[in-house]
Amino acid sequence: MPNEAVSTEVAADSVSDILKTIFIPPCPAVVAALLEEARCPDVDFNKIIRLITGDLSLAASMMKTANSPVFALRNKVETVQKAAAVLGLKNILCIVNGLALKRSLSPNGVSMERFWERSNYHATVSTRLARRVPGITQEDAYTFGLFHDCGIPILMQRFPDYKETLVLSNRSAKAVWETENERHGTDHVTVGAMLARNWHLPDLIVKAVRLHHNFEILADDSAHVRDEVRALTAVSLLADHLIARFLNVPDEAEWMAHGTAALNYLNFDEEELAELQSDVEEDLNTIRLDRR
Repeated sequence: MPNEAVSTEVAADSVSDILKTIFIPPCPAVVAALLEEARCPDVDFNKIIRLITGDLSLAASMMKTANSPVFALRNKVETVQKAAAVLGLKNILCIVNGLALKRSLSPNGVSMERFWERSNYHATVSTRLARRVPGITQEDAYTFGLFHDCGIPILMQRFPDYKETLVLSNRSAKAVWETENERHGTDHVTVGAMLARNWHLPDLIVKAVRLHHNFEILADDSAHVRDEVRALTAVSLLADHLIARFLNVPDEAEWMAHGTAALNYLNFDEEELAELQSDVEEDLNTIRLDRR
């Protein structure tokens, strides 16, 4: 992978127009569930927060609004949960309705149901894994899990053949960002890191988004990469594997090539992996019930 500082500088020129013009819509199912819950006589605010934290667009809007001058916070919020607590239910519903309206008026709207579902699953599983990984907090793991692939919907809307790129990258021995750059001149980790920085996410999250497909950092202590970024990279790959098992779909090529390295870095054995799979299935089934 290119030098991080240089590649980010180049990306600022090459994708700035994309970031200005692309709207990332919220998940329609989450919007409907939020509005339905808000109409209940006894609103379950914990469910409201769970639904928000499971949607990239809503989560970003909550954090951006909570950190705006309107609320004049002394310390900026860095998690979705804290942003929701600052805003309160009334402001949250205003944001939800505004995003739903903007989506309905978007002429080039792209259905991203599967993306929203997998992002929510990934954030939940990453949080579960963080409980067993020293050095990273559950809050950082959740935020990273939710935002780690935030560049994908942007590129999907910008490039009509981007879905084909994802299919090709999963079949290729090349890193996904290499295939993306060959076909589109940019990649989802560069765009995602820029977006995460624009949304004022913690620097740890920005760097982890940028490097989470660079699995060489798991074994290269000379790469000058923070241990927390390495841990989140390993957690991300393992989360993908556990989710694939839950959904009963084949593992992606990255797990086949680098799964052992991720398990070794995290120091997980087969017994722990089996325990995690059981815990994860319980967590993800809860998410499914929330969306019904």
